[in-house]
Amino acid sequence: MLIQFFTLRPVAAVNDIRVHQPAAALARLPGVRCHVFGSGQAMKQPEPGEDSVFVWQRQILEPARADDHLKLLRQGHLVVSEWDDDPRIWPMVVQTNFFCLRTSHAVQTSTDALGAFIRRHNPTVGVFPNQLANVPPLRQQGGAADQPVTLFFGALNREGDWQPVMAELNDVLRLYGDRVRVTVVHDRGFFDALETAQKVFHPTCPHDRYRELLGQADIALLPLSDTPKNRLKSDLKFIECAAEGTTVLAAPTVYEKTIRHNDTGLIFRTPRQFGLKLRALIGDRSLRRRLARNAHAHVARERRLEDHVTARLDWYRSLLDQRAALDAAMRARCLDIPAARW
Repeated sequence: MLIQFFTLRPVAAVNDIRVHQPAAALARLPGVRCHVFGSGQAMKQPEPGEDSVFVWQRQILEPARADDHLKLLRQGHLVVSEWDDDPRIWPMVVQTNFFCLRTSHAVQTSTDALGAFIRRHNPTVGVFPNQLANVPPLRQQGGAADQPVTLFFGALNREGDWQPVMAELNDVLRLYGDRVRVTVVHDRGFFDALETAQKVFHPTCPHDRYRELLGQADIALLPLSDTPKNRLKSDLKFIECAAEGTTVLAAPTVYEKTIRHNDTGLIFRTPRQFGLKLRALIGDRSLRRRLARNAHAHVARERRLEDHVTARLDWYRSLLDQRAALDAAMRARCLDIPAARW
């Protein structure tokens, strides 16, 4: 089987987690060839007798401008759309009545909630939770007891999520003074809102560097408001924190389904709880270490990519077995494409 992935322009770790790492893991399986490419790069052609799966990451299509997509279908590729976020974020997706979902044989995604939404537009959905290609050995969190505790925040588009807890966070920073420092990746607004001199800002960086900075922290802050868009997100940030031995203080939205409160992390439900539980984590190193140890064990046991990658290959094979039925169902969903264009 030849599995090809057409990727977006890299944004933070999206391509690493959803494309590059799964492709590398798939390519290690017997009988599988993988090719990852982007705009301006060439795709490969299957060898004689080789099945072809084409995975198109976050494709956004219009019925009148779908020539490249239709060409793939005419050439016999099984076309799968890859989505790891709420498609409604992109106005064109909604304006075209989710054409990009309807005109693929199948859609792969990262959460059950997102899968349920996508099935409204394409019933053939594979849900593959985000996993980690690398879970390093558990590090010993923190150094000497008198060293500052490092908080970490690094996320895209979270302004509406952190604003409700910022006042509590600043109260904690004032209380502890230079005994607490903050590392921020990407979000300049969050960094500027911190009322402390003990802070360091890093611009958006490659995934390896992000993980390195995360692994140097003691506590990661994972606020996430209860909104329709956020309910479709994954628990990726928690499993990255757990892999790096960094204790989490997280909102219940999304994370409550994975984190066991007071066992693999702490969950806060109000800004006041955020402040109180952050104080508890800062003041109790043994609590931080216990939570980090349990979370790391969970991720090492349950969320390694190598333990789950064959499920993707099995799904692709099942789609190929249903190819004729999937072709017919796709055409029936896409009456906005004239028959002559197929």
